[in-house]
Amino acid sequence: MAVSHPFDDAYSLMKSMQTELNQLKAELHTEKTRRTSEVGELQREVRSLRGHLEQALKDLTAANDRVACALTSETAIRGRALEMLRKEVADAIHLSSEVHHLKTIQATHFGKLATELKTERHERQAGQQALDAMLSAEVQTRTEESEMHANHLNRFRAQWEENLLQDRDNFAALTKDVHAAGQLLAGNVKGAGMLLGIPELAMSTQSTTANSPSSHLMSTGRGSLGLSAGADSRPNTSP
Repeated sequence: MAVSHPFDDAYSLMKSMQTELNQLKAELHTEKTRRTSEVGELQREVRSLRGHLEQALKDLTAANDRVACALTSETAIRGRALEMLRKEVADAIHLSSEVHHLKTIQATHFGKLATELKTERHERQAGQQALDAMLSAEVQTRTEESEMHANHLNRFRAQWEENLLQDRDNFAALTKDVHAAGQLLAGNVKGAGMLLGIPELAMSTQSTTANSPSSHLMSTGRGSLGLSAGADSRPNTSP
C-alpha cells in the first residue's frame, strides 16, 4: 500500500479552487459582455427618447404658437360678435313693445280659433251621433229583412219538398195507371186488376162485356186525368 503525500489534500483543494475560479472568470466575462450589450441598448434607447422628446417639444411649441394665434383671432372675432349681439339686444329691447302688441293680437286670434274649433267639434260630434243612430236603425232594418227572407225561403223550401213528394206519388200512380191501361188493351184483365188493386176485376169472369178493356181504359183514363188535375190544382208556392 502506497503512502499518501502530505500535500495531496492541499493540492486537490487548490486544484478545485482553481477550477471554480476559472468558472467564475468565465461567468464574469459572460455577464460583463451581456451588461455591456444592455448598456449599449439602453444608451441607444435614451438617445432615441431624447430625440423624440425634442421633437415632441418642438411640436408642442408650434401647436402652442398656433393656438395662441387662433386664440387671438377668436378673441377678436368674439369681440366683434359681442358688439353685434349687444346691438341686437338693444334692437330687441326697442322692439319689445311691438312684440307685446303682437302677442296680444296673437292671443286674441288663438282664442277665436279655439272657440271656433270647439264649436266645430260639437257639431261634428252631433253629426256623428246622428249618423251612428241612422246606421244602427238601417242595420236593424236590414237584419229584420234578412231574417224575414230566410224564414220565407225556409217555408218555400218546405213547400217545394212537399210538392215534390206529391208529384212523385202522382207520377207513380200515373205510371201504374198507364201500365194497367196497357194490360187492358192487351186483354189481360187479371193483370190490370192486380195493377189497379181491384181483385173483383180479376175474379169476375161472367161480366166480360160490362168489364171490357175499353170501359176499364176509360175509367183508368178518368182516374189518371183526375190525378193530373189534382196535381195541377195544387197551390202556387213561388215567392
